[in-house]
Amino acid sequence: GRMKLNALEFALMNNLVRAASQWWIETPLLIGPRGSLAGRQVLEIGCGRGVGIEILLARGAAQVTGFDLDPKMISLARKHVAKHGARARVFVGDAEAIDAPNSSFDAVVDYGILHHIPNWQKALGEIARVLRSPDPASGRPGGTFYFEDLLKGFVSAWPVRDLFDHPQATQFYGRELRAGLVAAGLRVTRWRQLGEWGVMGAAVK
Repeated sequence: GRMKLNALEFALMNNLVRAASQWWIETPLLIGPRGSLAGRQVLEIGCGRGVGIEILLARGAAQVTGFDLDPKMISLARKHVAKHGARARVFVGDAEAIDAPNSSFDAVVDYGILHHIPNWQKALGEIARVLRSPDPASGRPGGTFYFEDLLKGFVSAWPVRDLFDHPQATQFYGRELRAGLVAAGLRVTRWRQLGEWGVMGAAVK
C-alpha cells in the first residue's frame, strides 16, 4: 500500500516550526533567492497543506502545481492557496504515477517526501519524465529537480524508528539516492550531505 503519514508525523509535518524553517532556511539554501524561479512552471510532490506552494510562488514561479496522496491534505491546501487563483493548482495524486504530460515542468521540488514513497526509484523516473527536456538547438538545459530528504541513517535511528512509520523498503542511503537519480536520467549538479542523516541538492534533466 501507499504511504500516508501517521498521526504524529502528520502533526509534526504541519506545525508552525516546520513551516517557519521551510520558509526561512530550507528554500533559500535549496533553490536560491527570491525571484530564482521567475516565470517557471513548478511542481511540488507531496505538497501537504500547501506551505511549499506558497514559498515557491514567493520565489517568482508563474504557476505551482502540487499533489498529495491524502485527500484531507489537499482540501487544506486548496483553502490555503485559494487566494493565488490560477497560479496555484492542487490535486490528489501519486508520485509513482504523476498525472501530468511529459516535459511539462521547469522544476520539481521534493521537501522530504521521497523517503516515504514505496517505489521511490519509479517516482524519480516520473519526476524525470515530467521535467522539461533540454533543447539542443537553443542550448537551453532541461528542467531541475530540487530535493531535500532524509537518509536511512536518520530514519532508522532511535527514536525516529519507533515514533514514525517508515517501511524499510522506502529508505535509502546517499549513494543509493544518487544512483537512483542517475538511473532516472538526471545529472546531479548540487549535493550537500550531512552524514547519512540528510541530503539537499539539485539534479538537471
